[in-house]
Order: sequence, then C-alpha cells, then structure tokens
Amino acid sequence: MVPGYGESVLAYKQMPADVIEPIMSLLGWLLWAVLAFCLAWLIVSAGRLWFGVRSGDIGSNDGTHGVLMSLVGAILASSATVVALALLPT
Repeated sequence: MVPGYGESVLAYKQMPADVIEPIMSLLGWLLWAVLAFCLAWLIVSAGRLWFGVRSGDIGSNDGTHGVLMSLVGAILASSATVVALALLPT
C-alpha cells in the first residue's frame, strides 16, 4: 500500500512510553546537574575576576575566561536539551 498525501511514513519504530519516560527523566536531572555546575563555576570565576581587578593584574587573570566558558556551557546544555526534546517523541 502506497501512502497518499497527508500520511507519513516513519523510517524507524517509535520507542514505547515506558522506555522514553526514564530517558527524559535522566535528561532532566542531567541538565539540572550541568546547570548547577555552570552556576558554581560562574560564581568562582566571578570571584577570581573580582580579585584580579582589585589586585590590579586584570591582564593575567583568567577569571574572564571562566565566566565566558561557564556561560557557553550553560547555553550548550540548554541547546542540547532542546535538540533531545525535538528528537525524542513525548
């Protein structure tokens, strides 16, 4: 039977709901852990940046790099979750 217009054919079998629910729960917990780590790293890096500004050696301080990398990590983790939610059917 050839599907007509308006019908869709999937090239894969969808996973059952009892398999998807633990995966989604694990992804949620993993996202919270990564975001908590990024927040902790942001706080530590901001403290190092503040200390570098106060002591006057802002040129050799890596606090700016830590702040930037923690923000990039949080953006990547959030984007990965959006991609996972798009790929896994709910």
